[in-house]
Amino acid sequence: MNSVGLLVLLLQQNQQRSWLERTEARLTEVEQSSVVELLQEVPRGATLKQAGRPQYQYQYSRNKRSEERERELLQEPRHEEKQEVHEQEVSQEVGEETERKMKHELKHKHRHSQSLPGVDGMPGHNATDGVPGLNGPPGVDGKRGKKGKEMVQQRFHSPFVFVNTSGHVGHFSEDPPGQCDSQRVECEHLSLLFGFPSECLIQSLINPRNVAKMETTFGTWMKDTARVNDERIWVAEHFSGRVVKEYQSIASFQNVSDTVDVRKFYQGCGHTVHNGSLYYHIAGTSSIARFNFQTEKLLTLTIDNALHHSLAYLLSNSKTYFKMAADENGLWLIFASSVDESIMVAQLDQKTFSVTSYINTTYPRTKAGNAFIACGVLYVTDTKDTRVTFAFDLLKGKPVNVTFDLRPPGGVLAMLSYSPKDRHLYVWDDSSIRLFVVHFISDE
Repeated sequence: MNSVGLLVLLLQQNQQRSWLERTEARLTEVEQSSVVELLQEVPRGATLKQAGRPQYQYQYSRNKRSEERERELLQEPRHEEKQEVHEQEVSQEVGEETERKMKHELKHKHRHSQSLPGVDGMPGHNATDGVPGLNGPPGVDGKRGKKGKEMVQQRFHSPFVFVNTSGHVGHFSEDPPGQCDSQRVECEHLSLLFGFPSECLIQSLINPRNVAKMETTFGTWMKDTARVNDERIWVAEHFSGRVVKEYQSIASFQNVSDTVDVRKFYQGCGHTVHNGSLYYHIAGTSSIARFNFQTEKLLTLTIDNALHHSLAYLLSNSKTYFKMAADENGLWLIFASSVDESIMVAQLDQKTFSVTSYINTTYPRTKAGNAFIACGVLYVTDTKDTRVTFAFDLLKGKPVNVTFDLRPPGGVLAMLSYSPKDRHLYVWDDSSIRLFVVHFISDE
């Protein structure tokens, strides 16, 4: 019985499908005929209007044909409904409920069957970036870091104007970070070793001390400005000579000294001892000499455009043309320019024994009594050597406003030199050698 019911349902479905196809074909035919009649109506209307024939007759015939086709279409569903009722009566014999379920499944199987999903399409193009939003509020302050190690402020080389031996003006600038020459290494060693102050301006000279009475009015007494443990004293008597005396210490001045022949005659009272060598002006020339006490080797360096004869002294009170100096920055040479007779300062490279730069202070030599350099600053006394009246920062290339008293008037101030090793000023004043403690502004 179930097989019979299934066959009946399949037969019914085929009949309904054929009926739907016929109905669609008729509807298509009706639509096409309606369009054709509509297109033909306009010219017919115009023709009938010209001939005077009434148009409603054609309109009536067209409407009549349309009504006949609609009536036929209405009869088809009725016929199908009668056939469906007959089939339902037959299906009741094989089980009304089973037949209805199978009929419903077969009826909707064709119309509502779902296919499998297709393959995913290609992804679309990325959109353009939008406009950035407004900046947000600042974040909360972070925790304060630990205090770092304190560093010693070093005043080695700052940009300054210099004039070379040919008279051209240029600028001397600092080396790139991470680079330094041998002289700068020496300067750094001296600065850390001697602990010179960051504010290198002298406020005054204090605690004067008389060391010994000498036999000559002019002369120079020196200690090595670089070697900390070397306590020897060298003495060059008078402003001209070839021999210097060597003492083991200040306390041994009363003892017999050794004499050293420096191989050339020196001129003036501007000598200095630095790192085991004596630096002095070779008399009658524009050259300075470096004499090594241990090897007795002599090197010379010629300075162009420098006054060095005819009594045109740099420091007339001490008969000096060239003045050597050593401080925390290394070696310096003070002299008078033969071009404009202003005071010039040359910075020397100890390793190569050469000039690295020239600085023109523009200060006239005729106003100077004596001079010395401390912590990169040139100090010049008046012609009576009673007071420091001019100071020039060699590292910054500009004058500084510093003045202080030096000594009472009278007598001959033959020698005035600063030592970075002990921060003392060495003086040969009116046949006596003395020491002054240098008091910097930062010492307050």
